Amino acid sequence: MLDRRKLAAPLFAQAAAFVAVLVIGGFTGHSTKAAAPAGSGQTAGPTTAASSTAGKGTALKLTVRVIKDGEGMPLSGSHVNVLQDGTLTSVMTGTLNSALEFAANVPSGQYQVCIDPPIGWDSRVRTTNVLGGWICSPADLRTSPQLVTFRLTSQVSQVSQ
Repeated sequence: MLDRRKLAAPLFAQAAAFVAVLVIGGFTGHSTKAAAPAGSGQTAGPTTAASSTAGKGTALKLTVRVIKDGEGMPLSGSHVNVLQDGTLTSVMTGTLNSALEFAANVPSGQYQVCIDPPIGWDSRVRTTNVLGGWICSPADLRTSPQLVTFRLTSQVSQVSQ
């Protein structure tokens, strides 16, 4: 006869591991449905993923642009994450293309637009904030499309001066 107490511990451990994977996936944006446009992936076009909230309300165009000051690790391919204000739920993810831009249609609302540049890059704009290691800037897309510009400076060039 099997002892049910001995079976309960591995069962609970497996359930806890599954919940941990779901939570981590939610924080990193892997719980979203992929909506990759033609030409996405390793090409110059952005890769995007939209959550189920993308179908609600009017969609407005969000453009992210990075202006770099100095030389350092390449910024193209840096991750972009659009988080809903208040809940910090990921609404859209993608990467900067070779022109250091990312564009996507997102539901109208207020967001934190975040980028994850390589080590050695820092923001020159005082209105940005750091959220979990990402550089973020607010964006209000309640009434019109928005352009969010990040001005990054290379810490490598400052050290060598």
